[in-house]
Amino acid sequence: MACGEIIEVNEEEKFWIKEENVKTLANSGSEVLMNRIVGFLIEPMDQLIACFKKDGPLGLEYSQFTKFQEFMANTPSSGKKKPIVTDMMKAVENGVIEKLESGEARVLDVGCGDGFHLSLLAEHYPKTEFIGLDISSEAIKQAKKRTLTPGESFGNLKFLECDAAKIPDDWTESFDLVLMFDACHDQCRPDLGLLEILRVLKPDGILAMTEIRGTGNVYTDKTTLGSVATMMYGTSLFHCLPIGSNDANALCYGAMWGEKRAVELLNKCGFQEIRVVETPYFPFAVMYCAKKII
Repeated sequence: MACGEIIEVNEEEKFWIKEENVKTLANSGSEVLMNRIVGFLIEPMDQLIACFKKDGPLGLEYSQFTKFQEFMANTPSSGKKKPIVTDMMKAVENGVIEKLESGEARVLDVGCGDGFHLSLLAEHYPKTEFIGLDISSEAIKQAKKRTLTPGESFGNLKFLECDAAKIPDDWTESFDLVLMFDACHDQCRPDLGLLEILRVLKPDGILAMTEIRGTGNVYTDKTTLGSVATMMYGTSLFHCLPIGSNDANALCYGAMWGEKRAVELLNKCGFQEIRVVETPYFPFAVMYCAKKII
């Protein structure tokens, strides 16, 4: 710990923590999370190395990260609760908050993971129906364990194991709002997923998609983001990129695909009135809001 400059040491081998570092080391924020997550990301290291060989696999499966979803489900996220149900929904605009409060809206979370974000919204807006889908069976298993704060079952929240590129046929034009939290870049064919989202959105419906902040240019990101770029590109290399490359027709974006590619893809898939919204409540991210206009 001392050699790694996490704590201090003097010539007498006395150890201490600098006062300004105590808060960071003692909390469960993103700084601590990113250090804890390393062990889970390198679990399939040998399989990842094999992907670099000419005759190796194209990428990795979620199932090869056996403890990743469980870790994310058990990671404290209390600091995100208020911003998600207030600041984020307000930034989406389009009368979303009013519809959520009245129960006029129907909401889908694509790539819902362990259901953290959607369960917060379902609890805060009990009149609205929320559905989460994810391709990972382990993620859906964790999501279905979600309960209301007092331990009661949700009456307005459901989860489904489903490929984003193959959303049920009978869901056409049935959602007012579709959410994606850092889930688009993990898909092998995010274009097919976005086309499905466009299909299931009602006319004038909104897609609100959070993604990692970046330009897609390594030099620019290194220059502007500094050490944050190292963390984000590293996480993408060990998890997001191999997951999103595991198909012969994959687009292979990775977490740092950048704003330019994201906006271009949304336009290509038929979304309009695209806005890039700052998200101070999600460090290192931005939110893309895009509308379905008929």
